[in-house]
Amino acid sequence: MSAINELEDHLDRLIIRILPPMRATKYVDADAFAELHELVAALARELAGAESVPRRLAGKLWLVFTEALVQADHARSPEEILHHAWAYQDELEKLFLPSSPPPTPGVARY
Repeated sequence: MSAINELEDHLDRLIIRILPPMRATKYVDADAFAELHELVAALARELAGAESVPRRLAGKLWLVFTEALVQADHARSPEEILHHAWAYQDELEKLFLPSSPPPTPGVARY
């Protein structure tokens, strides 16, 4: 199994730890989000020099962020969810918008 596949399997397990409790009770698993940050950093190292991020992987990564925003909209106290969502989004930017060379305008990295 390749390193990317192993990281994607870990991502799948983290999604299961994060999203169902967030949907059901608005609970935020801070430990799972911390692991998610580490996973994104590992993906960035693994994909360094690659022209793109596999589409399926990109979709799963952004799913956590977008779903957290949706759940925050339905929470009485959305602050914790939003805190974790926006911190995670910062990590995603590092993966999808590398600092050098600048991306070609109009060409996404996924």
